[in-house]
Amino acid sequence: MKKQYALYSTLVVILLTSQACSNASPTPESGDATSTAIPGQGAAAPTAIPAPSEFAPTAIPEPLPSGYMALLQEKMASGDWTREEGLVTLLKVFAGEIQASEANLGEGVQETEGTGILTLASGYLDTGTDPAVKEEIIRLLSLLVPSQAALDQYSIPESEANRRGAGLAAPARQDEEACNLLWEDGFPDARTPVYPCFKHGDRVIDGHLYRVYYPLAWHGDHSRDEFYDATLAAVELSIDKYNDYGSVFPIYFVFSILPDERDTADMTIYASTDTRWFKQRPERPETEGPDTEACPVIINPAAMALGIAAFKQTIAHEIFHCFQAWNLERQFNGPGEDSWWWGDGTAEYFSNLVYPSTDAEYDFADSFNWMSQTDPLTTMSYENFVFFQFLGNTIGEEGVIALLRTLPTTPGRAAQLAALAAVPGMEETFEAFVRSVLDQTLMDSSGRLMHLKLPLDANDVVRFSDIGIRDFSAEPFVFARYIVIFDSEKSFAVETLSVGVGRSSWRAGATMGGWAPLPTPVTGGCEDLPYLMYVITTTPAAVRTESLAATSVTEAPCDECLLGRWEATNGSVLAYMQSIIAAGGEDVPTVESATGVMFLQFGSSGTGAGGYENLKIHETGVGGNANTEVFVTFEGFSSGPYTADGFEMVGLGQSTEIMVTVQIIANGVSVGTSTVPIGAEYALGSTIPTAYICDGDTLTTYPQLEGVVVEPIEWIHISP
Repeated sequence: MKKQYALYSTLVVILLTSQACSNASPTPESGDATSTAIPGQGAAAPTAIPAPSEFAPTAIPEPLPSGYMALLQEKMASGDWTREEGLVTLLKVFAGEIQASEANLGEGVQETEGTGILTLASGYLDTGTDPAVKEEIIRLLSLLVPSQAALDQYSIPESEANRRGAGLAAPARQDEEACNLLWEDGFPDARTPVYPCFKHGDRVIDGHLYRVYYPLAWHGDHSRDEFYDATLAAVELSIDKYNDYGSVFPIYFVFSILPDERDTADMTIYASTDTRWFKQRPERPETEGPDTEACPVIINPAAMALGIAAFKQTIAHEIFHCFQAWNLERQFNGPGEDSWWWGDGTAEYFSNLVYPSTDAEYDFADSFNWMSQTDPLTTMSYENFVFFQFLGNTIGEEGVIALLRTLPTTPGRAAQLAALAAVPGMEETFEAFVRSVLDQTLMDSSGRLMHLKLPLDANDVVRFSDIGIRDFSAEPFVFARYIVIFDSEKSFAVETLSVGVGRSSWRAGATMGGWAPLPTPVTGGCEDLPYLMYVITTTPAAVRTESLAATSVTEAPCDECLLGRWEATNGSVLAYMQSIIAAGGEDVPTVESATGVMFLQFGSSGTGAGGYENLKIHETGVGGNANTEVFVTFEGFSSGPYTADGFEMVGLGQSTEIMVTVQIIANGVSVGTSTVPIGAEYALGSTIPTAYICDGDTLTTYPQLEGVVVEPIEWIHISP
């Protein structure tokens, strides 16, 4: 026990005495109960010790490429494709002109969205040098993305399709075949239709039209119709949400009826975000006519395998790509593939705001876990939903949009990283992000904690059994983390040295929070003691290195008797509190009762916790007035490493989350209640050795207070 903790109890009594006079009564302003709180603090501390993150030193299998953009980059880097070959091949796969097995796609990708590839293909029309490739790209894009004007020629309103009935709405067999040929032929605008191929449903929001084209051949097929309805529902929710952040203009959605020749890779959905085709441009020459084309989103039948909930979030993802092209056109399209680290990352994050409980973005959690250990944020894509979730929680959704506006408008991955680094306070922000993931305190849009399992490769787990030295390094915006294990029943004198700009910090693996420099000495418990550390930098071209040296090792036997959870007897808590108050002199209050739980918990790895679960101390006679009483309630815990040699214990105070609530009652009426946090100096842990006797299922501790003799505390062993 800390002497400061005991003195704090006395301080509480003195404070309360000053607030309650001998004939105290409620003031008109206070009423029966007055509550005050420190701004920004919660009303209560945690009532249970959170489970620590699980970090297993396992070999991590490399995930599939996150999407077709990542696959293209991999194959270009390996020399399997040129950019031209990759773009044309993937567009042909999307169009169903070649099978995946013919395209050498390997095992495929995690996310089969095609938006990024269409964007790169459109960009090639501006920057590419091969005329034949450009001509082929134009042909394939025209095939994949029919214009809304062409679609309108071959569609009827939903109301007309409904009047026909499910069996009569579909076109005749010869017309259905003609519809397929019409799509393959690229919807020739000059052709006058004599048959409908689609029905369309409309939503008008803030004066803008959002239209969904659905094959008439599917009308009445309930297994497919529900996706048509889901698209319209997703439009309403997404547009309503995104209108809060910028301008959203017309969008049209098309369920594709292209022949599906793909065998092992499905392309589910894509938006064409090249704004030359759909964004209203005041500078457009009048001779070209009005630019009224909406942003197109094409839905392949493979998307129906997603399930309704995931399908809706995917539609919200694609709508946000249209939002990006309208509101962040230069930042989004200008850099080409270099902007997709945030293009897909924010589309995942904002779609999660529309559907906060669907959690489709978690499909990329494992990929984030694997890539973030070695890759900077600016080389990932969908995986960055984790980072943007943290940013959104920290600076708000509008703040995220404002940050995106500061990013480069020309190609260059280094420029993206430099712009991110230049955001004011980014190093502090990135460190807070890293800690929130490691401590599992990052909150999802649904209000639930995001539990990201972060297994570590065996190369990132280091053991110290004797003297030695090890370096740990990280490059800009790489989330480098390591486990350093210290052998059991040994005490290590350690020295650390930080080289390069950036940040590093440590915490015991079985605790939460309490990040700090590595203490010295470090002592293993009855079992090995793992420490978790991170090394980060946000400075472009910098390398941050943390060196750890164990300079000496001595034996440090552990006391197995302490292992497990202990709870103090209420009688000994009452006697202990009364002995503290008695040191205050004359007219001291009387401790009438102690209810609730005061506990200690000792882990075998050398970490533990001590705290309170609704421990309520009832005192009467405050200020010498028999009619004044006080209730002091302790809630929360402190945690950290500890050492115990069979005679004295020290530790448990590395991290503290404890709240104290004080209620004053005078003449039977409450005159005030206040809840405040208390710092580490008042934790149920100590940097001063505390004598103890452990015998079987009983434990006695002897708190040390300078100049004061206090009663010992008796503890009962509750669980191993």
